[in-house]
Amino acid sequence: MSARAAWLALAALLLSGAAPGVPVDPDVAARVDGLLGSYRAVSVAEWQALGPAAAPTLETVARDDAALPTRRARALAALGVVQPASAAPLVRRLVSDLTAPPLLRSAAVDAAPGVLGPDAVAFLAPFLRDADAVVRLRAAEALVASGTTGCRVVMSEAKTRATRDPVARTAERCTEQRTGAPPR
Repeated sequence: MSARAAWLALAALLLSGAAPGVPVDPDVAARVDGLLGSYRAVSVAEWQALGPAAAPTLETVARDDAALPTRRARALAALGVVQPASAAPLVRRLVSDLTAPPLLRSAAVDAAPGVLGPDAVAFLAPFLRDADAVVRLRAAEALVASGTTGCRVVMSEAKTRATRDPVARTAERCTEQRTGAPPR
């Protein structure tokens, strides 16, 4: 193991605040750090290749209020891939935290269907009325992608919105899915 990897593993362990019983593999921690800092998109397969051993490091970064919102968002998305059960409570907390950066809240909304499963529709529905337009848009997109039930929720909410609102624009995709016709 290189000196840099050992240092990163030690830093991850110290910053994690995790219980001493949660082992952090220094090599995995170094690989996680490299992927989180990558300038390119990291595939789901690359995160899956790290497996659950990456979860403690990813959770530490996702919870770190001092970390950049983009880094936290990427860590949260990766945590949802490698260990959805660990990501679920964090997703619920971050989406609901109005003091969290909108980018991070949006990333949590994006991760919700994958980590919350069938509960995602009921959980995301109130966020169609969020004060932040990006959070509203992401919630609508996640609900539309979830299928018929999510579409019904988005279409119902869209009836109360101006046509330019992100929820109303996204609801048009539901109409297209049902009829096969392109939106107006």
